Formats: sequence, C-alpha cells, structure tokens
Amino acid sequence: MTITIILSLLFVLILYLGIGVVVGRRTSGIADLLPLSSSRKARVNNSAEFSSSTVATSISFATVIMAFFELAGYFGLWLLWTVVTTVIGLLVVRLFAKRIWGYISVYKRRPTLHDFLGDRFNSKSLSRVGAVCTSLGFLGAFAAELTVGSRFFAGLIPAVPSWTIVVTLSTVAFIYTAFGGFRAVIVTDRVQMVSIWLLLVSLPVFYVYYILTHGGWESSFNSMPKSVLSFSVADRAGLTAFMLGIFVINVPAFISDMSVWQRISGAQNSKTVTKGLLSGIFNASITWTLLVLLACFMFMIVRPGEGVNPLISLIRVVGKTGGLFGMSVLFVTILGLYGAMLSTASTQLIAVSHTLYVDVFLPFVKHKPDGKVDSKKELNMPRIILVVAAIISTLLVQLLSMAGFSIADLVFAIYGAQLGLCPLVLISLMVSRENLKRLSK
Repeated sequence: MTITIILSLLFVLILYLGIGVVVGRRTSGIADLLPLSSSRKARVNNSAEFSSSTVATSISFATVIMAFFELAGYFGLWLLWTVVTTVIGLLVVRLFAKRIWGYISVYKRRPTLHDFLGDRFNSKSLSRVGAVCTSLGFLGAFAAELTVGSRFFAGLIPAVPSWTIVVTLSTVAFIYTAFGGFRAVIVTDRVQMVSIWLLLVSLPVFYVYYILTHGGWESSFNSMPKSVLSFSVADRAGLTAFMLGIFVINVPAFISDMSVWQRISGAQNSKTVTKGLLSGIFNASITWTLLVLLACFMFMIVRPGEGVNPLISLIRVVGKTGGLFGMSVLFVTILGLYGAMLSTASTQLIAVSHTLYVDVFLPFVKHKPDGKVDSKKELNMPRIILVVAAIISTLLVQLLSMAGFSIADLVFAIYGAQLGLCPLVLISLMVSRENLKRLSK
C-alpha cells in the first residue's frame, strides 16, 4: 500500500513537472507566460480546453473532495445543494460571458479583473486594493490546499513528516507553474480532469466489488446510517446556516473569480467562452454529483474513527484489499486526488502572479509590457513574484495552523476576499462608464 501511494504521487509530480518544462521551452516572453495577448502561447485554444479548465477550477482537493467526505456523515444528501449552487454560479458567468468578452477583447493588452474594474470605475486605487485582496485570498487557498494535502498523506503514511510533503508539493507547484505559466495550467487542468474521471470510475467499481464480497447489498445498505440518505432536518443543527453559507459562497464567487477571468482573457473568441462554459456547467454538475454520492455511500464500506477523515479510512480499506485490482484502484485514486490538488494550486499561483505583476508591480514602473513581450528580464519578474508569494503564503498558513486556525477558518477567510469584489463586478457590467465614474469613490 505504501509503495503504491508513493509511486502514484511520484508519477503525478514528475508528470506535472514535465508539462511545465516542455511548455516552458516555448516561452520566450511575458505574453507566453500570462494571458496578455491572444496571439501568444498563454491562451485557451478551444471550447474543450475552456470546459475542462472551468470544471478543474471548481474542484479543489481541500474545499470540495476532502470536505465532502468529512461532511457526508452529518449532512448526507444535503451536500447535493453544493452541486446546485455551483451550477447556478457558473450559469451567472455564462449569463454575462458575452458582455465580459465584449468589454475585455477590445483592450490592446487583455486586462486582469482588477485592471478592468479600475478602468471602468476610473480608479487606480480600486484596481490596486482589489488586486491585493484577491491575492490574499488565492495565496490562502494555495497554502490551505497544500496543508490539507500534506495532512492527508501523513494520515496514510505517518512515518513521513508532513512538513516534507508541504515542501515537496509546494516546490513542484511553483516550479512547473513558473516555467510553463498559464498554458501549463490549462494543460494540467485537462490532465486533472482525466485523473478525476479515472477516480470517479474506479471507486464505484471498487464499491461494488467490496460490497459483493463482504455480505452483499442488503447487509451493506442496512449498515449505513439512515440519516445519510435522508433529506430530514432532524438532528442536523446548523443545516440552514450551512445552506445559506454555501449559497453565498458558490453563487457569486465565479463571476468575481480572477482565475475565471484569466481563462476568458486567454480565449480566442466569444464562442470558445460561451460553448466552453455550457459544456463546463454540464460536466461540473456530473462530477460534483458523483463526488457527493461517493462520499455518502462510503458508509457501506467504512466506519470512520473519531478525528479521522473518512476518505483516509476509505483509502486504507482499498489498500488492504490487496491484489492487482486493489492496488490499481489505489494508484488511480491517489492520482486523481493529488492531480486535483496540484492543478488547483497552480491555478491559484498563476492568478496571483498575473494579478500582482499587472495590478501592483507595473503601476510603479515607467514602461509597460506591451512593447517588451520578448524580454527575458520582463519574463523573470512574474516568476519571482510567483515563487516569493508561494513561499510566504505556505509559511503563513503553517504559522496560523500552529496558532489554532482550522482549515475551515482559512477557507471562509479566503472566499470572503473573493466575494468582496462581486458587487463591483456586477455593477461594472451593468452600469455605464459615466455613472461608474460617479461611483468610484
């Protein structure tokens, strides 16, 4: 079991590093690293890439997969509410997609979300403050993702210190993102979705195999907590607050998400965005629903112990099954989980690098990158920003964790930073530039 887990993780790390190196060889200027121009390498080539990247952006190891398995015992099928609100949130983006594309496609240099808001409201301060808030949120999300990933690994293989996993995962994430840039993120998003689908196919097959060889369907089904498959509200204190909180997080989050705006900026035409979003919404609804069902029906196989995430208990059962089948399922599952983690981490890093470079760094220099797209010196600055920000955020979250901050505390703080921009984004898309100038202060 230990060897299989380590081999699967090594495979993911080597694969993602390889993608970063290969893509990085074709990176000759700043516009090949960040989506500043439609004619360069940093772009989304077609609607299929846009769709897979959108779904990959929505699936976080820490805040989606691990959370589902942690909460399934209490909320059960009520977790499907997260699917509904995520779909609504993506539909909001689809509703405004053509308008967003119409605005940003006319710029000489494709703007960031905050660049766009600063221009629409005629306020440089708004652009900088929004950029800093967004960056804090993404850096927190990056570090939380790594922290959860390291704790998960330590739960499976306690002999390996969790800090070594944090260092390894963060190093791989910022190396391949710094080398390959936005294009590498799009490619690894597609790889992530392949690994997620392998997980979503292999785990249900394992569920069926395990149930048939351990008492059959009736016995396994009867052993499940009745509340898991029920929509009753009894003994579910906090359900209303949970549903309201998920609604507030998921519905407005995507329209004010810098990583979503990055993908729109990197698209070649409006059809890529609109068609990709529709396909992405459909695929997101399926993948999120399957993840919820896997979390709920997990109780037919395991009885998690106190203080242990049920997903860790499930992985242990898979590992103890033995044989080629069990090891294959284990390999694919670890592949999907850490593929999701690294892909999400790189999405957050490239969004931070883009934001801090364009909205915070460039206003303090005399030149603009438009005329220096092939400058090696110019190319190094966003890479330096990316690496430094990643190191600082990882250290900060480790310190906060030592001080008693839970992952839940960090997650809600992260989304708070992102949601703060939502009213401004909606107003900027629906109100004329003249009226926005009056509102800028």
